[in-house]
Amino acid sequence: MSSIQEQLKQYVSNNNTIREDFIIKYFLVEPFVGMAVRDSYADKNGTWTRDGSPLAAVIGIGLMGLFVLLIAIFNLTNTAIAISSRRLKEIGIRKVMGSMRKDLIAQFIGETTVICFVALLLGVVIAEAFLLPAFNKLWPDFNMVTDYFGRPNFMIFMVVTLILTSLLAGSYPAFYISKFEPASILKGTLKFGGTNLFTRVLLCLQFAISLAGIVCSFAFTDNATFQRNFDMGFDRKGVIFTSVNGRSEYETYRNALAENPDIVSITGTQTHLYASGFNDPIKHEDKEIEVDILDVSADYLDVLDIDLKEGRNFEPESATDRKESVIITEGLAKQLNMTKPIGKEIIWLDTVKYFVVGVVADIYNNGLWEKMDPVMFRYADKNKVNHILVKADAAKLLAINKFMEEKWKAIFPDKLYDSDLMDDEMIEADTVNRNLVKMFTFLGIVALLLSITGLFTLVSLNIIKKMKEIGMRKVLGASTWNITAIINREFIIILFLSSILGAALGWSLSSVFMESIWDYYQNVSITSMIISAAILFVASVLSIGYKIYKTTRLNPSHVLRDE
Repeated sequence: MSSIQEQLKQYVSNNNTIREDFIIKYFLVEPFVGMAVRDSYADKNGTWTRDGSPLAAVIGIGLMGLFVLLIAIFNLTNTAIAISSRRLKEIGIRKVMGSMRKDLIAQFIGETTVICFVALLLGVVIAEAFLLPAFNKLWPDFNMVTDYFGRPNFMIFMVVTLILTSLLAGSYPAFYISKFEPASILKGTLKFGGTNLFTRVLLCLQFAISLAGIVCSFAFTDNATFQRNFDMGFDRKGVIFTSVNGRSEYETYRNALAENPDIVSITGTQTHLYASGFNDPIKHEDKEIEVDILDVSADYLDVLDIDLKEGRNFEPESATDRKESVIITEGLAKQLNMTKPIGKEIIWLDTVKYFVVGVVADIYNNGLWEKMDPVMFRYADKNKVNHILVKADAAKLLAINKFMEEKWKAIFPDKLYDSDLMDDEMIEADTVNRNLVKMFTFLGIVALLLSITGLFTLVSLNIIKKMKEIGMRKVLGASTWNITAIINREFIIILFLSSILGAALGWSLSSVFMESIWDYYQNVSITSMIISAAILFVASVLSIGYKIYKTTRLNPSHVLRDE
């Protein structure tokens, strides 16, 4: 490849000598492998490769899966510490009998590894039976399959994940508990339970990650509504089109379609948005840019409801308009620095002169996936008809499509009928939004369930540590509200902090994901983030409410007598 690029250097000077308006530095040769992904993510203009899959669809699920795994690790860490409180005497006796600290550490980490291994096997079963089929159903272009033994990298990944998960989840409990002195354990003077800075940080991160998943779900829901109602600059809901071969075929088919009273209008065009056209450089004064050029019929703008801002439309059967008139978009006029575009000269291919007769509103000719390109319309030769456009009420469009197919099969029995809706681009965007909402909702719910499980464990440990204090306060007349505040104060602070962190994380993630898919989108609203935080609080209250209620209703004499 480097040798080819070296040979191409000689043509750089040739190009720059002939095209002083198009100076290049070098030619770049790229391999075919991975070109679609590189072109898509680098946003390279002028590429005709099929775009790579949306980045959010590729790594979004993996990133949220990693977050869920971290929450599970945090939970296992807290649970291991809680369970170890019942094994203090065992630890003390083993130390007295001569067990070394490293033996206890190895035992605790080994037990955690066994739990993680069983969880890994269970996860494989769940993934094969439910998650992979569901994912492939959401994204028909994907065909995700597992090959556990055919691809060593996959097995290496699973083994490394198992080892890292076991070490992360088991190390802190192992090192924390194994350091206790046997004397303090056996005398009963060791204070164990409640929360500390480490467990508080873990809980805060758990809820922040859970909230981020919920916020992402709301973000894509908000974005779906925004994009569904987005003004594309043309009628995208009431137009259907298909390909025809020349004027004669168009006339025959149009006459047959005219029988349907529900069809509002029909037109034929040489090129059409989302179907055909080309990109060429044009020049105005000293400014040269590349534009999308569409050769259309005189009633094309009317059928598509493209808004004419200045000037006029093409005049039917006008030889002058066919030869020298163009209509441009507002964005093109702005890029060419035209303050009063009507009558201005535009040069195509260095020699062909056109004059602007009309200016229309900007058209999102790349959908919402990429930045719009400037567009120039020309009046096409009436005999060059490649597409037929049918306009009707959006609610009747599916029925009309069926009618069009029946007529097509009757007139052209040997040709395949293939139609498209102008709204197909938005249908695809809506599908992507819905699928991502499902993915992040599922992962957010899983993360939330794990988080409230961790919260329940810590609240239980906190109650055990404060039972004597709670009993004394009840004897002295403390109210249920006061007892509840004692138990929950630090957890309310944790939830508040995690709400701020989770909302920020969710906003950032959703922004990154959306930016990797669309150029025109709406991020999550403040209202949606508040609702997400409210869901977090309600789920937390429901998970620990009954436990706290039972604690506040305990008879203080039983608590103090037990102490």
